[in-house]
Amino acid sequence: MIADLLLFVAVPALAALYVAARSVVVIGPNQVGLVTKRVSRLHNITDTPVAFAGEAGYQADLLMPGVRFKLWPNHTVALYPWVQVPAGEIGVVISQIGERLPTGAKSAVYRPEFGNFTDLGAFVNNGGQKGVQRPVLPPGTLVPVHPVAFLVITATKAYKTGS
Repeated sequence: MIADLLLFVAVPALAALYVAARSVVVIGPNQVGLVTKRVSRLHNITDTPVAFAGEAGYQADLLMPGVRFKLWPNHTVALYPWVQVPAGEIGVVISQIGERLPTGAKSAVYRPEFGNFTDLGAFVNNGGQKGVQRPVLPPGTLVPVHPVAFLVITATKAYKTGS
C-alpha cells in the first residue's frame, strides 16, 4: 500500500522535475535563442517561415542572454551567435521575410523604421521586402539578428540558420 502510494507520487514528481529541467535554457552573453513552437491550435497563413501570432514554427521574438524558461516539449530553443561584423568588413543583409520585390528591382527599399534589422515586427509592418537590403551593417556592428528572417554575410562568415 505504501509502496504503491510512493510510486504514485514519485513517478509524476520525477516527470515534472525532468520537464522543468529541460525547460530551463541558459543563453550566453553573445548568443540569442531562437524559439521553435512545436504545437499550436493557430495556423500560419502567411508565406513567411516565421510565426508572429503564436502559431507553430519559428517564433518572431528572440530570447536575449540570461536564464530563460520555455516549456519543453512544446518549445525548443536553438542558440545562435549575435551578428558581429569585423573591422574592415561590411555585413550584407538578405531578408527572407516581407513583401516580394517588384519586377526588375535589384534590392529592397529601406525605411528608417527598420533600424538595424533587429525588430521583425517593425520590418514586416512597415513594408519590408524580401531580398538584398540596401543598407549594409558597418564594421564593428554587434546586433541580435533573427537567424531565420535574415541572412547576414560578411567576407569571412555567413550568419544564418544552421551556422
